[in-house]
Amino acid sequence: MKPTTAKFGDALRGYAHTILKRDGFRCRYCGLDGTVWPNWLYLSWDHLLPLGHPQRDNPDYIVAACRFCNEAHNRTRLDVEGKTPDELVEQKKPLVLTKRKEYKAFWEAEVCQDVECSDTS
Repeated sequence: MKPTTAKFGDALRGYAHTILKRDGFRCRYCGLDGTVWPNWLYLSWDHLLPLGHPQRDNPDYIVAACRFCNEAHNRTRLDVEGKTPDELVEQKKPLVLTKRKEYKAFWEAEVCQDVECSDTS
């Protein structure tokens, strides 16, 4: 079957696809594997630099992220000057993972209290 050349306007099939592919379809923060269905549906991309930064839209400074990790601490002002993309991910990663733990604790205490839950992490 011949690959399609159609252009898509959404992130997953369009403008973010090259970033997601470069990063192995895996969230750079939590490791969510987008090669597993339906995890792929939860992938997004994260700009490592703030609005107004001249390198913000440079693909080197955009990484694959699941939707939760992308939004966790998205408005936190971090020191970005002179840092590589990998250094920026490592700077944000502990904040994101801490937020994930907080949400998991809430899920365990409030959601799983009355229903049977399944943790696949």
